[in-house]
Parts: sequence; C-alpha cells; structure tokens
Amino acid sequence: MVGLQKWITGAILVLGCYYLGTWLSFSTGLPLPGALTGLLILLAVLFIVPKAEPLVARAASPLLSHMSVLFVPAVLGVSAYWKEIAQNGWAIGIAIVFTTCISLGISAKIAEKLLASRHGHFSQVPTDKKVPANKKVADQVTRQQDVKKGSENDRGY
Repeated sequence: MVGLQKWITGAILVLGCYYLGTWLSFSTGLPLPGALTGLLILLAVLFIVPKAEPLVARAASPLLSHMSVLFVPAVLGVSAYWKEIAQNGWAIGIAIVFTTCISLGISAKIAEKLLASRHGHFSQVPTDKKVPANKKVADQVTRQQDVKKGSENDRGY
C-alpha cells in the first residue's frame, strides 16, 4: 500500500509540473512548449527538494521501460513524409551535422571555462612534473621552483 501511495505521489508531481508548465507557457506567451517548461519546473523541484527524486523515479519507471511504444507515432510520421525527407536528404543531413558540431563546440568551450575556473588555468600545471626540453627551459624551471620555495618559506609554510 505504501508503494502505491509513493507511485501516486510521484505521478501527481510529474503531471502537476507538466500542467503547470503548459499553463505558464500558454498564459505568459513563452516561446517554449509547455512540456519543456514543465520539465524545467520538475528539474527545479528536484534540485530544491531532493527527497522527491525517488517518488518521481518510481512513477516514471513504467513509462521509461515502454519508451519504444511511445515513439511509434514519430516513426509513423517519418514514413508518412518519406518523399519530402528523401527530396531534402542532403539539407537535413548537413543541418544535423552542422548543428551537432556547433553544439559540441559550445559545450566544450563551456566545459573548458568551468574546469579552468574550478581548478585554475590549464597552463598552471605543476612545474616539477614537466620534463624540460633543453637546458634553458631547465634553468627557468629551477628558478621558478626556487622562487616558489622562497615565497612559501616567507609565509611560514
């Protein structure tokens, strides 16, 4: 009985976020679909109330296990418009490749900036792990290490 109650609570939470998102998109004129707005609301709820995650997972598991059945209308839509898809195949393919490359590039730049801000800049690799290429670089590395040790001694480390 407790399992059914948790499932119903999770289903109410998922459907409530969906309908709230649909209402918000319709009433405010947001350029986002209501389902996406509801998904963003659900994401915010899960960040704010982490205890809701097991409830949502319990309610969503049956839907996720039968996901292929939910995509049957999309597959039938592709077969209904196969003539148009075949005529514009190159344009569709180029658009998919182009937007994928742009998305991956933007994601990589954002990840690079986030990692650089979290762990310092990538050029600040510890110098004692580098292998100097020549004598001039080796002398410079030794001087940097001496300066670093001197500044640590000044601070009382």
